[in-house]
Amino acid sequence: MHSPNSTWRLACFDLDGTLVLGTSVCLHLAEKLGHLDQLTQLEARYANGEISNALVADELGPYYAGLSLDAIEAHLTNVPIIKGVPSVLAALADKGIESLICTVSWRFAAQILAKRYGFVDATGCEMPIDEKGLLTGRVSKHFDEFDKLEFVKAYCAERQIQLSQVFAVGDSRSDIPLFGAVGFSVALNATDAAKAAASVAIETDELSEVLGVVPELMATVLPNPMRRKC
Repeated sequence: MHSPNSTWRLACFDLDGTLVLGTSVCLHLAEKLGHLDQLTQLEARYANGEISNALVADELGPYYAGLSLDAIEAHLTNVPIIKGVPSVLAALADKGIESLICTVSWRFAAQILAKRYGFVDATGCEMPIDEKGLLTGRVSKHFDEFDKLEFVKAYCAERQIQLSQVFAVGDSRSDIPLFGAVGFSVALNATDAAKAAASVAIETDELSEVLGVVPELMATVLPNPMRRKC
């Protein structure tokens, strides 16, 4: 649990259902690429704990074969993002707090959104690019909820950041191991399981309300913080 005398240094944000509202990056791309029905079934089975994220990635990988990152970026132009992301990241950066996208989705897609909004890095399942600059459709590195935690641990170790100086924001099964390891956690528009694992839970379509429930940020980042628990 977070010590009142420590300083936040890292913020970790889940992507699907957290930064991306009402859907996932994979669902958004699947609608564009024509495999929405298959993905909907796979994501439901994953959410129920019936299958692993690795199986989902292996099943979906071939649909991306031959696509360029420019094409993926174009497909993500109108992905629905929660309000206030640029201002929240700017406020955190002003306090010396870096922000990561921590997702089990495709890293190539997460990195596009990280660059767009100013996150320092993004996690996720990895897919190689061939000599023509096109995605191969093969998964080179799987990534699950435990890999998400290990990524954050390694990131912190390289920068001498204590896990007690990290807060995490997420909404579902893939966030629970990270919630249990960091100094503070916010379940945002979350499942019951994620709410139970988090320090606090809120329902909102405005990301700045997250800052209003994280200790110390309430007074130092937001001039008139709004605290809101569900």
